[in-house]
Amino acid sequence: MDAPLNKAILLSPTDNVATLLADIEKGQQVEIIDDANRAQGTVICKQAITFGNKVAIDVISAQEAIHKAGYAIGIAIKAIPVGELVHVQNVRSTRVDIPEPIIKQIIEQMQIEE
Repeated sequence: MDAPLNKAILLSPTDNVATLLADIEKGQQVEIIDDANRAQGTVICKQAITFGNKVAIDVISAQEAIHKAGYAIGIAIKAIPVGELVHVQNVRSTRVDIPEPIIKQIIEQMQIEE
């Protein structure tokens, strides 16, 4: 019997990110589900990503809006491939201006691969 897939939830069909429902290791496959637990596809994670963080489910171009739960939550500062963590190393918030030293601390503390 195959091991169950890890899952990430897609909160709106217009989203380009899904929220992980478990810690994921680099190279693991993740099933994308909607809010009714229906499969929407899969992605392979390009890096370790912890529970509750966002993974790109579509290729996101530099300067493209990041959509979660049907809302734009940030702007990509560089291209983000499918399966990559979507966080401070590649996104800037449209609501909160996080100082660069704090961003560097977050990247270090979360051990984000860049």
